[in-house]
Amino acid sequence: MTQRNRSDGWKHAKISGHENERLIEDILNGGKLNFLPGVFLNQKIKSVSIGGLKEVGVDGVLGRKTKSKTDLKVVWINESQSNFSIKKSLGGQVFLIKTSSFISGFESQYKKSVPNNVKNAIVLFFGDGDLATQMLKKLPIEDEEIRKYEIRKRRLVWSSLQKCSKKDADALLQWIKDNIEVIVDFCFSKGLASNSRDWAQYVWYKNIVESNAEVDFCVSVDDLMKACSKAVQCIKPGDRNGGTTILLPFGFVQWHQGQMQFHHKLPAIKNLPGLIGK
Repeated sequence: MTQRNRSDGWKHAKISGHENERLIEDILNGGKLNFLPGVFLNQKIKSVSIGGLKEVGVDGVLGRKTKSKTDLKVVWINESQSNFSIKKSLGGQVFLIKTSSFISGFESQYKKSVPNNVKNAIVLFFGDGDLATQMLKKLPIEDEEIRKYEIRKRRLVWSSLQKCSKKDADALLQWIKDNIEVIVDFCFSKGLASNSRDWAQYVWYKNIVESNAEVDFCVSVDDLMKACSKAVQCIKPGDRNGGTTILLPFGFVQWHQGQMQFHHKLPAIKNLPGLIGK
């Protein structure tokens, strides 16, 4: 097995992911309808398209171009369209977004205000600007290694966030629980795209680029949203190094290079209550 550093690993994942999408497109355009998830077997395809490596930006809610969550668009013979987000792997990044863009994008996309104390907790936990660095100067050091990590990443781990403001930390967790359906929709379907034609309706785990992979599972975003709303009890901070992640029904969210990185995990998704994939 080839060993890659993190940067090379991301590049390989992106390239192989687009190759996977291209192969799926070729097969569907070749008329192999049995390749689609079972729910679509009786429908006739008019055309299939993907974004691929030359994907162009689409209109976004923040007034600038953004990437669509849709990897595969299928136009049926009756002119209706189904948009798929293709996942080649059992887990990985589903949404990477700057903290400030997550807040403003969420508010613009869903016309819902994020409470100020929740904004404060998001900024401190995921890092954005110098606020966390300022707060660290006021907090006693209980673990030298954790403090070095916080200073280096310019963010607070969960235990520090609680010491800084337990009320805000609790408010953040409750806000995520109250808005988990919308967060699922934001991560898997809409992102920052403003036009519904660019939103993904289905998440399709399908890998044909790797011969030893057996990944084939499709779920509608609506069903995923509803299933996650029934599993809010799993939303809690991670327990490593003072708490550097927040666990979610579909995976987790963590700090990554000054941004919020949402991860998906197919095993967790398959275990959601009442979820039926195709």
